[in-house]
Amino acid sequence: MIQEIARDIYSRQQEMLELLRRLVLIQSGSHNKAGLDSMAESMSGIFSGLGMQSEVISFAHCGNMVIAGTPAAKKQKGILLAGHMDTVFPEDTSFNYFREDESNAYGPGVLDMKGGLVVAVFALKALANAGYLQDLPITVLCNSDEEVGSPYSRKLIESLCSRNNQALVLEGGGLQDQVVVGRKGKIGLQVHVSGPGGHAGNYSGGDKPSAVLEAAHKVIALEDLNSWPRVQVNVGRVDGGTRPNCIAEQAFLEVDIRFEKASDEKALSDKISVILETPVVQGTGCTWKTVSCRPSMPEGGSGEILYDLASTAAGELGFSVGREVRGGVSDANFIAAMGVPVLDGLGPVGDHDHSHREYIIKDSLPRRCALTAACILMALGQSRGVQQD
Repeated sequence: MIQEIARDIYSRQQEMLELLRRLVLIQSGSHNKAGLDSMAESMSGIFSGLGMQSEVISFAHCGNMVIAGTPAAKKQKGILLAGHMDTVFPEDTSFNYFREDESNAYGPGVLDMKGGLVVAVFALKALANAGYLQDLPITVLCNSDEEVGSPYSRKLIESLCSRNNQALVLEGGGLQDQVVVGRKGKIGLQVHVSGPGGHAGNYSGGDKPSAVLEAAHKVIALEDLNSWPRVQVNVGRVDGGTRPNCIAEQAFLEVDIRFEKASDEKALSDKISVILETPVVQGTGCTWKTVSCRPSMPEGGSGEILYDLASTAAGELGFSVGREVRGGVSDANFIAAMGVPVLDGLGPVGDHDHSHREYIIKDSLPRRCALTAACILMALGQSRGVQQD
């Protein structure tokens, strides 16, 4: 049956590219609510057309989202497919086209991750064509805020985790046909340093309470944390002061922190708190807030069973999949933290996401679609009498 479904999928590559074009040309930057609402309507209509019950969830402060499920998903726990509709590109971007050449397709979101949405659609369509979709407990989530940390959809993701035993996330695959078996966690901080200010000519020696000077000390101390194993700290933005003859009253930092394990997160958080709350320059103070946070998705966790399944499925389809641990985060981080086995990176293969060079390899679309359909069948189908070749 897997081979028959794969043949159906491989015959539909042009249809996949046509849907990808249609989705890419809907501008859906994370803050473009109108575009994201249009995406939600499109995706909901597609799932409804497959015989799934599809609902658009309205949000006031971000794009609407979609939850679709098969009839069987109402009766029993099953598998969650997760993908996001937003891209990093703002509404006024010049990267607003879809283009193909002989081997690749280019455009905003072709890899991250409208291509993954196409993979999900055609995997489900193939299962529907084979007569299996209605009897398999499958839920699909299309959220609209992943690129900004999923602040509105996190509770939705966690709620869906309680109704499913396993999950597949359709972020783009690695260039060597890898799927993602682990992701680092992330903390994003905004730091505000303040001081009393004053005229630069009125201070001498080491008693100048400059917020910029204090911020410089904090930058060095934070960057020194890169000497820790399994940790990356990056002060990516620094701003402060007004004029050269004024002692800076304000300075601002934006900090990105990556870690592998929960124990790393605790140790890092404690050390960072000491750095930020302890002034080097007397007369200055500091406040900070966490603007984004995702737990780690450790390699070797409960998702290993899904990697083994995907490896077996790929072998039956005539290719192989590798494994990859990424520093970048996704909604798979939240799913893993809920204790649900999850495999990520099932979307098409490509590179240069988050840039105007973003592309996918066209032939990877049907290959990843067949892999996803086979993973669903092998995860859910054996207990329901589905035969495999």
